[in-house]
Amino acid sequence: MDIYKSYHKGGLFFLKDRQKVLQGISFSVKQGECVGLIGESGSGKSTLSRLVLGLEKPDKGEVKVEGDNILTWRKKNLGQMSVVFQDYNTATNPRFTIQEIIAEPLFTLPQKKGITTLVLELLDKVGLSAKLLARYPHELSGGQLQRVCLARAISTQPRLMVLDEALSSLDVSIQVQILELLRNLKKDLNLTYLFIAHDIQTITYLCDQVLFLYQGKILEQLPSCELSTAKNDYAKRLLASVITFDDYDYDENLPVVHDEPQYNRR
Repeated sequence: MDIYKSYHKGGLFFLKDRQKVLQGISFSVKQGECVGLIGESGSGKSTLSRLVLGLEKPDKGEVKVEGDNILTWRKKNLGQMSVVFQDYNTATNPRFTIQEIIAEPLFTLPQKKGITTLVLELLDKVGLSAKLLARYPHELSGGQLQRVCLARAISTQPRLMVLDEALSSLDVSIQVQILELLRNLKKDLNLTYLFIAHDIQTITYLCDQVLFLYQGKILEQLPSCELSTAKNDYAKRLLASVITFDDYDYDENLPVVHDEPQYNRR
């Protein structure tokens, strides 16, 4: 990839001044793998996710999927890349029902029959009741609405899913449930994840490989089973703060959904 990205600092007097955001980023994600990208605020995580999704172009370098430029690949593979963002409220249309939100990507595909049945199957996959179909986003809890976003993201049977801080706005107990859901979906659907977060706990729970991003550079890349061998000081500092989710006190026998709707919570 060897990606570089910068932005104008702003104002007419600063047109020649640019803020370097990403500097020589290179990594790969194998099919069926979850690669975690961790870094603090301002490290360039969100910029990198936009480049990977093809929403922005790099100043230098190229994002490729299966040998093709990302924009070319997306045109040739409709629905094969999806994304789940941090803010589930702005990621959903408040005027759409839950059924319409999940079904929305399906209407971009040639096959448009049986969508209602598929939406019901997707709801079941993410542990939600069919009773929610006619409801609106403000009638669901945060955990439920993020599950709706996940259902929408897997609706087109993508091969690659980008999760951009997808759990950071949720309570820890709900994060645990959705992480387990993501793990099961990855196994059942053979999904490939690029999992972007600032929390080492979520990264180590789900990911096969971990990339440490700091000030626009990847400082270290390690398999999640070899994190104890980290040599970079920044990576060591993050790892020293880890409290794994396996230590969190929750009942594994609970159903996937136990967060109740919070009506009219806006």
